[in-house]
Amino acid sequence: MKEKPHIQAVTDFLIEYATKMLSIGTYTARIDRCVGRIARAYGYDVSLTIFVRNFTISVMDPLDNSIRRTYVKSTATSVVNFRLISELSALSWQIYDDRFSLEVAKEHFADIITHQNNSFAKTLIFITLANSAFCKLFGGDFGAVISVFVATFIGFYCRFLLAKFSVNLKLQYIIVSFISSFIAYLGVHFGFSTTPDVAIGSSILFMMPGIFMINSIFDILNENILVGISRAFSTGILILCIAIGVYMTLSISNIGLIGV
Repeated sequence: MKEKPHIQAVTDFLIEYATKMLSIGTYTARIDRCVGRIARAYGYDVSLTIFVRNFTISVMDPLDNSIRRTYVKSTATSVVNFRLISELSALSWQIYDDRFSLEVAKEHFADIITHQNNSFAKTLIFITLANSAFCKLFGGDFGAVISVFVATFIGFYCRFLLAKFSVNLKLQYIIVSFISSFIAYLGVHFGFSTTPDVAIGSSILFMMPGIFMINSIFDILNENILVGISRAFSTGILILCIAIGVYMTLSISNIGLIGV
């Protein structure tokens, strides 16, 4: 990198980078470090304040404080993607260590985010198999494993369809948890399984928002208290939505797991 790029171009790139990182489930401190690393590579200081749905970014020339850009940007939640998180974090180090020009950095960024993700079919199969394995691990019989396999397959596909049609996330969790748990119950109802608690409990494991809870803990530990508490409350609401869906199944089935 031969000369310092214009502050507006750097700011635009940092906004795009931070927006992508926030949307794919990266915890706050990691975004802050990566964005700061890129800004320093181009000779600028940056201040980043992150909330659940938006963030404020201020980029400043340390040699002239009058040269600055400040923006407030909103973000849309996307699917958690560990590959993208890892590769975008690595990109920040490449920019810093190898002194990529801004144009080269943009090209690498575009290549990373446009790279073809794992196919939905492959993800569906692996998640279905993993949920079935958990059912067996928790003591489910063969019939419960098959019931959970079918319930997870249909439930995950329904969640994909609901997300495609932009159904509210909380409503998605209620509907999918009900569908998955009810299909698992059908396996018990028709005599395929004698372990209803394991079958129904395992059928909704793929919905647990563990990443969001871990991120909220990381945020709180890194003193990003407001966003950490907000994420924790949002995660708690999603878990409550899962519980509502399962409660609907237990109320209809009346198999005696709860006193209703």
